[in-house]
Amino acid sequence: MSLDDLLRDRNEAALSDFSRAINLDPNYAWAYYQRGQIYREIGRYDEALADFSQAIELVPDDSAHYAERGETYRSLRRYDEALADFSRAIEISDDYAWAIGSRGQVYRSLRRYDEAIADLNRAIELKPTMSWVLAERGEIHRTLGRYDQAISDFSLAIEIQPTYTWAIGHRAITYREQQRYDEAISELDRAITLEGDQAWLYAERGEVRRLMGHTDEAIDDLNHALSLDPHYAWAFGSRGAARRSLEQLDEALADFSRAIELDDTYIWVIMQRGVLHRSQKRYDAAMIDFSRVIELHPNHSTALAERGEIHRLHRRHDEAIADFSRAIAENPTYAWAIGSRGQAYRALGRYDEAANDLSRAHELKPDEAWIIAERGETYRLMRRYEDAISDFSRAIEINPQDSWALSRRGASYQSLKIFEEAYIDLTRAVELDPNNAWAWAQRGSLFRQM
Repeated sequence: MSLDDLLRDRNEAALSDFSRAINLDPNYAWAYYQRGQIYREIGRYDEALADFSQAIELVPDDSAHYAERGETYRSLRRYDEALADFSRAIEISDDYAWAIGSRGQVYRSLRRYDEAIADLNRAIELKPTMSWVLAERGEIHRTLGRYDQAISDFSLAIEIQPTYTWAIGHRAITYREQQRYDEAISELDRAITLEGDQAWLYAERGEVRRLMGHTDEAIDDLNHALSLDPHYAWAFGSRGAARRSLEQLDEALADFSRAIELDDTYIWVIMQRGVLHRSQKRYDAAMIDFSRVIELHPNHSTALAERGEIHRLHRRHDEAIADFSRAIAENPTYAWAIGSRGQAYRALGRYDEAANDLSRAHELKPDEAWIIAERGETYRLMRRYEDAISDFSRAIEINPQDSWALSRRGASYQSLKIFEEAYIDLTRAVELDPNNAWAWAQRGSLFRQM
């Protein structure tokens, strides 16, 4: 008989005995309380709630009864009811460290981080050796980007409980977010040695390996995670990103779509699929994905900018400007959105606004050739030919193979009647890109003008 079988049998035996006690004495609150704990531990939550509620009815001033029912509600993600029960338990026993820490967990789940930190601090003050409370506080610090504090808390938790896999794994996640990949891998290896059947640990290690560029190893880890948990949306999303980096685009799309089937609010994956659709010029599908992200997160600057770019490519310039402007309002240093809005303004003949946006984008990203070249084109259309040539020359210096910038500089020289330079640029442009129809036509007009 395996340990799991033994434990299951022990639970069944305990349930039988508590039920027998309750049959003999229906007012036996302690038996309801004990049976409710077992029901919760084995996932029979409705029966657990019924037993804890009965215990509360029989002994309404026992803080443990409320705390255990609160924990059951928390497990069911019924957070408002969990908060009410934990708060009642704390009201009865204001030094009940476990209930205070558990209420902190609920606040964290609700993203009420200040209240969560206050509760976790109080629980630690009352009982400094509760490793899980330290780890919970560490997770809040990680979520808020306070990485040094997060690592300190996880490390204290692990010092108290060296086999605390959850804390080890989340310290690894913190290292990953700091791009300390070797340390993250070391931590995840340690956690997997302790608990080799945890899908999330393999998925996390796979993600670190993906970010390190070890794509085949990453996919191996993510495959193993999915063999342990075939409904693990996050692992499908990460594997999709790994497959995309290998140009396995159909497989990547399948993984992204499966992740979204499992969790249709998974913003990161919806964005990834939208970007993949856009890169493959499946603009309608990309538009649906980006709009879904905006529906879930109306201020998602990247989704707004990506949707704006699709509008721009389809010459829906007013809609493009609206989306780019919302993206920029959320992220005023978003150079790509600012430069792209400049392109949309230029397409509408609003050259001053275009030049302003492209200059602002250039200040933010001074070495982005496309921004410099786009401003050069704006200056060319404004007949500021010398400014245009200056920008095109800088863009070509950064990217000497840019047929587009060469052809536009050639046209600027042509407008100034510097025909030899114009011919050199336009000829070089068609040599680099024989499909540059604009450059061929411009050189044709040059021959007529010379």
